[in-house]
Formats: sequence, C-alpha cells, structure tokens
Amino acid sequence: MRLIKFLTLSVAMSRNQAKFFIKRGRVSVNGKAKTDPDFELLDSSLVLFDGKPISIIEHQYIVLHKPPSYECASTNQQNKSILELIKNLSEKRSYHFANILAPELTGIVLLSDDIRWVSRMKLRLQKKTWIYRIKLKSNANEVILQQLKSALSENEITPTIEIDDEDKRSMLLHLSQTQGTEIVTTLASLNLTIETLQLKQLGRLNLGALKEGDYLELMENEVKI
Repeated sequence: MRLIKFLTLSVAMSRNQAKFFIKRGRVSVNGKAKTDPDFELLDSSLVLFDGKPISIIEHQYIVLHKPPSYECASTNQQNKSILELIKNLSEKRSYHFANILAPELTGIVLLSDDIRWVSRMKLRLQKKTWIYRIKLKSNANEVILQQLKSALSENEITPTIEIDDEDKRSMLLHLSQTQGTEIVTTLASLNLTIETLQLKQLGRLNLGALKEGDYLELMENEVKI
C-alpha cells in the first residue's frame, strides 16, 4: 500500500492534506522520515505521524431499519436517537447520516463513522430513486391514487405511484430525494388515515427481511445502491 493512502485511511484527512504532510517530513516509516507519497509500505512497516504510531481505522458502515418516533440525530433531539439502537458504537467516534428520515417515518437509514464515505453516499443518493410505501387503514384504490397524484403535482412533483400487489392497503411511490421531503405535508392535506409511511428502498438497496429497530453492519463495498 502506498504511504499516502495509508495516511488517509489512518487519520481523518484528504489526499491533498496527506501529500502535504508527507512532503513536509511529518511521516516516518520504521524510524526514517519519508517524503515520497507513493512510497510502498510493507505489512510489517511501522508508520508514525508527528511522532505517534498510526494504523488503519476500521470504520463501521450500517444499514438500519428506523422505527417511528426515533430521530436521525446524535444530540439535541426531542425523541430518542437511532444511535441508541446500535449496540457496539464507539464512544470515541462521531457518526454521520447519509440520509435522514423524519421521526414519523420508518425505513432505511445509512450511517457511518467514515465522514468521507457519508459525503460520497449523499451525492450518489441524489441521483437514485427513493421508494416509499404508504400503508393505509383501508384498501387503496384508483380514486385515492389519483388524489395523491394531483396533490403532489401541485408541488411540481410527478412520481410513479402504484398499488402494492402484495398488500392492497399499500401504495408505492417512486421519488427523488428532494421530492421525498414533501410527502408528509402532502398526505396530511388529503386527510388520509395512514398506518405507516416507510422508506422501503434506496436505489437498489431495500429493507429485505430487516425488521424495525434492527440493523446490519457491512463492509464499505457491500453497501450497494
């Protein structure tokens, strides 16, 4: 592995910052300062940054099924934080959310202590389709479907909406990330009796058999959207 990559994986910094620090002689390998960012490390190499040994941080990448009444926040929230649902979070790390759901919503939330991954994921999610499931107290029908389409179109939203074949009380809405922020307000204006409002799928990533409150810890390359 090249020294510049090792430094970015070990310390929270960009490639440009890592290159700057290496060229300034602030990184040593086995007791000798190295100023070449492309220097190849061995598995046995001891790397020091400003005199302190460093090693690659094992980040956590989490897919969680958010229950209602929980917030996608770590502090200053009125409701419980979804971080309380995760058993092995490190108290020394900060966790960041790639997407945020309002307290009344359920569904997929992506989070990690790798802020660079979260930033990249946010950009990718802007280009993906978000699929919401609206579950009503009674069966959905074409009249309700048309009412919802009309209400959304007033906010310049033109989603794909279909009645779920597996559950006639549910409708599936295919939206973009920005359009999803209008859902709660729009549904309230229709006076529909809603049982649940769930973010079912982000791009290719869906909840599968993951139950409310449960989560999966994955490798970075396993989170495919």
